[in-house]
Amino acid sequence: MKKRLGLLIGVLAGLLLLLGYVFYALSIQRGQDTTIRIHQVDQNGRPIISPGPITLVGKAGHRNPFHPEIEGYVLANRNPLSANFPRHNQTIELKYRSALTLTQIRQTLAKAKYLQVGTQNTATPVFNEAQYQGKKETVARISVSGDGRSWTKLPISYPRAQLDNPSLLYQKRRLTLFDGTNRYWTTNFKDWHVQRLALSSPLFKNGRIQTVLPGVASRQYLVVRARDRQTQRSQLYYQVTQNTTNRNQSWHQLRLNGVPTNQVIGINQIGQRVYVLRRYRQHIRIYRAKQINGSFKSIATVKLSHTQRATVTTASLLPVAKHRYQLNFSSISHQDVQTITNYQQLDKRFRTVGSHHQLITDYLWVQFQTSQQGNG
Repeated sequence: MKKRLGLLIGVLAGLLLLLGYVFYALSIQRGQDTTIRIHQVDQNGRPIISPGPITLVGKAGHRNPFHPEIEGYVLANRNPLSANFPRHNQTIELKYRSALTLTQIRQTLAKAKYLQVGTQNTATPVFNEAQYQGKKETVARISVSGDGRSWTKLPISYPRAQLDNPSLLYQKRRLTLFDGTNRYWTTNFKDWHVQRLALSSPLFKNGRIQTVLPGVASRQYLVVRARDRQTQRSQLYYQVTQNTTNRNQSWHQLRLNGVPTNQVIGINQIGQRVYVLRRYRQHIRIYRAKQINGSFKSIATVKLSHTQRATVTTASLLPVAKHRYQLNFSSISHQDVQTITNYQQLDKRFRTVGSHHQLITDYLWVQFQTSQQGNG
């Protein structure tokens, strides 16, 4: 009897020790920090939000504050995260597709009065409408607008490549991006084709795309920045191209009449007239030609008072009313901090009207080009 009692006491003591260890282990687990890294990407693996990935740190078992919803997108795979932090560190990838149908995306592009293409830096956060650009991971972005002041990002899957300074054309339900030496195009806004362009000629070498302006009958004017073979200086050249090829077409030099090409920060087409925007000290000087093959002449200098301690990096000109224009521009400080894009209203003689204002955008534009629908 005494042996049985002793055995029972020993078993009970063992159970108590085991329960104590379990509670101790659980208390440690609930008190430890768990790290979750969440990559939110489109169907081509390109980041949707900035900065990315999202990093969450919390105690195991505590509430997980993450919400997977992204405006304009629908989650395409299962979210493995629970309502509470897990016991172990995790890195997950959530893929999203557009919440718009193919027809809705086409209608959005066709009905937009203005189009924008540019890049977003997903490597650094945005604080007080400013972002450090010393570290970059740029993703292509497209936005649409009805008034030129408020812009909405197009929720599609973007090319699986890092684009630096893209240009855009949307013709006959075909969306085309040009960047560097490549042309990217899609008709379903998810699957992108890529083609390397032949950007050299007896006139120049090392060509890179500056912009693309629309022509007629599915033709475009492809404008490149390249090095002149004779003078070794950087110049701007253009070529008439088709959607499918740019071969066997002659190149021509833009007649800029001495404008340094390294100071050209934007080219726009309004009707048949072509405008070149030049960074000139702390201002923007506007040049105009009746057609792309014409001679460019200086027509105005827009003074930008708020950029005294910054450098204007990109500019674009839009027609917003009869005899009224809008100059969009971005600037960066000497510390590589870029602020949100601004705009300045101009009258028919390109004189400033009022003060500058900030554009309303879904993200901070790094590089950008804006155009009126049907114009470059």
